[in-house]
Amino acid sequence: MSVNFDPIFAGMQNGPEKIKGNFDKINDGTQWGPTQNATPSNGAQGAFTYKVRNDNQFVVITFWPTGIKTNPGRIVYLPSSITSRMLTFDFIGRTDNGGYGTMRVNGDTGKCTFWANDDGGIYIQQTVALK
Repeated sequence: MSVNFDPIFAGMQNGPEKIKGNFDKINDGTQWGPTQNATPSNGAQGAFTYKVRNDNQFVVITFWPTGIKTNPGRIVYLPSSITSRMLTFDFIGRTDNGGYGTMRVNGDTGKCTFWANDDGGIYIQQTVALK
């Protein structure tokens, strides 16, 4: 379905440009930066990404570590430039097998450690406020 905007803008000087300018004001600073990869260590397997909002007020963490119950020493590092500004450090997620798991972030070092009650991957997706 297409919408004919001509009647809406008829008689408005620079109508489409003004509306686009208003949308640009709304979105200014609230767009998200590129998806980046966290650094797995100690045999960590899975998917570990994050992205920071352009105004530096929030970070979205999307992690899926696997095999944590059997290998609890697996760790992942987020940049300490981000974790030192986080307002929350403990997160809970659902495992593939219907259980649950947790992630704790060390704000000083960026080290993320995990715990799970089964060996399914833990789905952790959090939007975290930054100071």
